[in-house]
Amino acid sequence: MIFLLRHGRIKDHETKRFIGATDVELDPMGIDQALYWKKAFSSLNFEAVHSSSLQRCTRTAELIANDKKIITSPALNEIHMGKWDGCSFDQIKQQSAKEFEKRGKNLDTYKTPGGESFHDTSCRAVPYFKDCATTLKNNILFVTHAGVIRVILCHLLGIKLADLFQIKISYAQLFVIQPDLPS
Repeated sequence: MIFLLRHGRIKDHETKRFIGATDVELDPMGIDQALYWKKAFSSLNFEAVHSSSLQRCTRTAELIANDKKIITSPALNEIHMGKWDGCSFDQIKQQSAKEFEKRGKNLDTYKTPGGESFHDTSCRAVPYFKDCATTLKNNILFVTHAGVIRVILCHLLGIKLADLFQIKISYAQLFVIQPDLPS
């Protein structure tokens, strides 16, 4: 089985902002969420644990995996929001209203200044995921971000990237996937 897990809740999660490549820590609830999954997964033996290289994911993976080696890859990192990274939605709406609107109309292809699009994210995350998943013999865990999980699920389910926000994802939400992946 393939397990896709979003990292636990982060510090300062209350402010709606573009986090992307900003390296933020888990908050106490996020740590508790990871410990919940550690207990829930206790009877599973993961063949591999893959994680984004950002600390909110690596910490989640470390809390779950015990002594199991964690393979980190920037291919699983969240979409890079460039100059918008770390800024609140309100701040971007005020400073770059037209660009914010363009992004909303072209979610799949719009690149923030100095950043990447969801198409770019898909082009790095999906091949990495597929490569890891095709070598599967037993259970495999991916600890990553909402944006990455969305682009992977869009690929697997045949959903257009422009519609990726139809997939709602909470902190520490788990998706379980059968290993017979489409190409």
